[in-house]
Amino acid sequence: MRRTIGGWALIVLGLVCALLGLAMAVLLGPDGRRTTGPHAVDVDGSVLVTAPGAITWVDVKVDVLVEVPAEKPVFVGLGNSVDVTNYVDEVQHVEVTSFGTPWKPKLRTVDGEQPTVRGAPTALDWWLVQSAGLGGASLSTTLPDEPVSLAVVAVGSSNLSGLKITLAYGIKGGFYKGLGLLLGGLGIALAGRILRRGEPALEHGEVDEFEDEADEVVYVYVDDDGVEHELTEEQIASGEFDVVAEEIIEPEPEPEPEPEPEPEPEPQYFWVDDDGVEHELSEAELADLGDEYEIVDDEEGDER
Repeated sequence: MRRTIGGWALIVLGLVCALLGLAMAVLLGPDGRRTTGPHAVDVDGSVLVTAPGAITWVDVKVDVLVEVPAEKPVFVGLGNSVDVTNYVDEVQHVEVTSFGTPWKPKLRTVDGEQPTVRGAPTALDWWLVQSAGLGGASLSTTLPDEPVSLAVVAVGSSNLSGLKITLAYGIKGGFYKGLGLLLGGLGIALAGRILRRGEPALEHGEVDEFEDEADEVVYVYVDDDGVEHELTEEQIASGEFDVVAEEIIEPEPEPEPEPEPEPEPEPQYFWVDDDGVEHELSEAELADLGDEYEIVDDEEGDER
């Protein structure tokens, strides 16, 4: 039971990781970035900001391009949410309350006593990153581990009507991280499947082999002449015979293979001259000698 529950848990976890990795790889692409836009944003006033908590990403590189028609001056900046909120507190503006990828912003209009901000936003020193230009401005940064807000401000007496925003975001090595998460998730799911199904310790053939070699109990009875007779299952079940002793028949061991006989050494022939020196003879030379020499065996078995 525990094996089944643990296996299903690993399968679910692995599939979730695999889907997240696949989504990351498809979303970011081989370059690890996703670009969306330009998107038209309906802003009649002069200020657009993101609410505190709308930007939840950390360590994500973002590129923001804002464009306005008629070469109007525009500013875009990223700052701490507290500073940005205080900056536009008394100004009528449009606020992005939440944001979903790739482009799903929710907007609301916030009333204020002032139609626009006082002073040039470029003069403030608390912006983490900023940019300004005619007809458009852009910034590129990695989001820090602190609450931040983005602000788009029309400079001077102009407004943000006709505003378009292009957004790009990505994670360094995100495509390969997604692939790694995908493969890791599939591996976890496979491990859970193996755990859920369970693998036998021995293959079926090995189990059958051990079962065949198991000890077998045989019941026999001895007649008046001392001859043993094996009992059938029906006779054992009838209760006609009393079991007085059990004889366990063990399987006969397999005979060991007999060693192959070693080949007999070929005979060697020698003749001894008058000086007692031995000379080896081949069978052909021995045949040429005929009956001139007598063949005898020496002590070591060589024929002479």
